[in-house]
Amino acid sequence: MAYRHKLSCRLALLRDALALALSVAAAATCERPAPATGLTSSVAQIIVVPESLSLDPAQQNQFLAYGRSASGDSSDVVVAWSASGGTITPGGMFAADTVSGDFLVIAASSPLKLSGASKVHIRGRRPVASVTVSPAAPSMQVGQAMQLSATPKDVGGTALTGRVVTWASSNTGVATVNSSGLVTGVAAGSATITATSEGVNGTSALTVTNVPVASVTVSPAAPSVQVGQTVQLSATPKDAGGAVLTGRVVTWASSNTGVATVNGNGLVTGVAAGSATITATSEGKSGTAALTVSVVPVASVAVTPATASIPAGQTAQLTATPKDASGAALTGRVVTWASSNTGVATVSGSGLVTGVAAGSATITATSEGQSGTAAVTVSVVPVASVTVTPATASISAGQTVQLTATPKDASGNPLTGRVVTWASSATGVATVSGSGLVTGVAAGSATLTATSEGVNGTSALTVTNVPVASVTVSPACRGQRDGHVRRAFLHGGDRRHRPAG
Repeated sequence: MAYRHKLSCRLALLRDALALALSVAAAATCERPAPATGLTSSVAQIIVVPESLSLDPAQQNQFLAYGRSASGDSSDVVVAWSASGGTITPGGMFAADTVSGDFLVIAASSPLKLSGASKVHIRGRRPVASVTVSPAAPSMQVGQAMQLSATPKDVGGTALTGRVVTWASSNTGVATVNSSGLVTGVAAGSATITATSEGVNGTSALTVTNVPVASVTVSPAAPSVQVGQTVQLSATPKDAGGAVLTGRVVTWASSNTGVATVNGNGLVTGVAAGSATITATSEGKSGTAALTVSVVPVASVAVTPATASIPAGQTAQLTATPKDASGAALTGRVVTWASSNTGVATVSGSGLVTGVAAGSATITATSEGQSGTAAVTVSVVPVASVTVTPATASISAGQTVQLTATPKDASGNPLTGRVVTWASSATGVATVSGSGLVTGVAAGSATLTATSEGVNGTSALTVTNVPVASVTVSPACRGQRDGHVRRAFLHGGDRRHRPAG
């Protein structure tokens, strides 16, 4: 087999068995005798791979060594590694020094009294000319994380290792980045992530989007509230995985505002007994709660004023307030009214009490089977004056005139239902009935008095004679006429002329 062919085959085998070679090299912490094989005795040279290379300061490289016979055959050998600069492990892992220059990496076998070497050139520190950040235009969702990488490069575009890189975000309200380039989305928006090495920057244009709302949960799911009371609902937007999403806009609506209303914060108010569906919507996704509104039962009824005193014929307004068990006033409830003694006081459907006669009565207001009462006392307003109309009258004897008496209180207000008695100061001139009807008896004057509860009112009456009608006398009776006329006049004019004989 030709030498070059043998060498290429051996190198291929060495690359495929790199792990085995490293294991063998790591075991050689010191020089050990080579195994007694037929090949070892024929090793004429130790070959170090690679035979030469250039490295950056602090850059690492793995070296391998094998034996070669005079005929070109290769074999495994155990070697001890050393370097004229930098460091090398027992397994052949070389780390370049930070000082530039040319150095040797040596593989030596004491039993064979052979060694091989590789020339290593350590380049001078090349300045960073550019920094490449990848990915260059990433997109992520709020709450997620993404790893960015930064590669410092020299002026020729060759990647530089061992360089310090710092990271920064142009908008930490949108995204933050840690010292290793791990970016976390904070809120929807855009941010520029900058990697800096030795004063040279590279950037990545980041877009952060919201995680889409996949569902909305409303709690409680089946609330119950009484009319006039409130209940607070909450809406929780969630992503497709069921994770809670924060900072999302939620709108609220009621399917029946006649039963319940809901404000922009999810506070529901019961309006009337019934059912309504309360819906919370975020980014086109909705969740609902089935609401039941019930009527708060009346626990008591308060009537105000609790006691009232009114004169007969006058009124007083009472008010009934239904209340719940905690004493809160309830509105919109039906109230009915009743009087325990309608002969003393009556009450209307609106609670207006009217005094009928002196005495006491209990006024009751009832709502949904619960009652409240007020004690009403009715008193009689005393008669302060009596007005008789007409105040003066004139009639002829035998005629009549109707007088009217009006009892009044101290303020001059007419009083009804009062007993009035009548009297005449001169019954020979005029008489008066119990209803105030006066009859003239004879010419003269009389005072008519109306009395009510000891208070009097009067009317001055004048009675006149009935006037004499004209008389026609025939000539035959003229002499007799004069005597009759004289007699008739003397007797008050109440006798008629009679013919003689």
